[in-house]
Amino acid sequence: MKLVIAANLAKPKVQAAVPDLLAWLKARKTDFLVEEGLARLLGLNEQYARVALDALPDDCDIVLSFGGDGTILSTARRMGDSGVPILGVKMGAMGFLAELMPEELYESLEEIYKGRYEVVERMVLQGEIGDSADKPLFALNDFVLDKGAISRVIRLKTYINDEFLNTYIADGLIISTPTGSTAYSLAAGGPILLPSMDAIIINPISPHTLGARPVVIPGDKEVTISVEFSDESVLMSADGQVAQKLIRGSKVKIRKARHRVKLVSYGRRSFYDVLRAKLNWGGDVREIGPVS
Repeated sequence: MKLVIAANLAKPKVQAAVPDLLAWLKARKTDFLVEEGLARLLGLNEQYARVALDALPDDCDIVLSFGGDGTILSTARRMGDSGVPILGVKMGAMGFLAELMPEELYESLEEIYKGRYEVVERMVLQGEIGDSADKPLFALNDFVLDKGAISRVIRLKTYINDEFLNTYIADGLIISTPTGSTAYSLAAGGPILLPSMDAIIINPISPHTLGARPVVIPGDKEVTISVEFSDESVLMSADGQVAQKLIRGSKVKIRKARHRVKLVSYGRRSFYDVLRAKLNWGGDVREIGPVS
């Protein structure tokens, strides 16, 4: 079993938790590598083997990602199509992807050594701007076309498999995976999908027509978006972390990628359990009482 340790370098809790883990792994004589940026931050000496997430060896079994959902998204993007499963350790606030709380880590690692875990796969979207098929962007959550600092709305002509769907007059447009249905798309009024579904959500941001509503399409469809009108450039972001500018006349094609992201799961909490916990479902909000 060979583990890779990666983390959100900006979280102080990570800097405290990771050294303890490394000492524990060394005592267990577990084979592991440390992501190079994390190794530099912690000042680890050369006795710790370092690795870049975009160049993982073939014999890596699991990547431990310390942080929150954003850290997992970043880790997955940097790993590309390596196919190594990611185990998220939650060091942040609200999130849907991180499987473990810090206090569950060591018990869960013992389960990993015994092979008592499963791997689930999540859809990834691939986005291409214009003729840049050789430089695609990838998103585990979503692609967002957004007006940015522009005060006026933008017009986004949208097609599904070259069949015209709608021209959205809005602040922007979200193209989301089922995993991303509980991210920005949810905040923009989109539906919640089970992560295992093979589907794509097209969700306008603050549309200026009441008839514009989120649409769910099969995962084997391709979405084409043309920037029809904008005073200035439009931003297209992948998982809110990588962005490129679009100008009037730009065309974007988004479809399901060939590879999928693999996540380690113990099956302790179902997706419905997570929804109830994160969204405060299951209780009577009327019992909270008036706000003083």
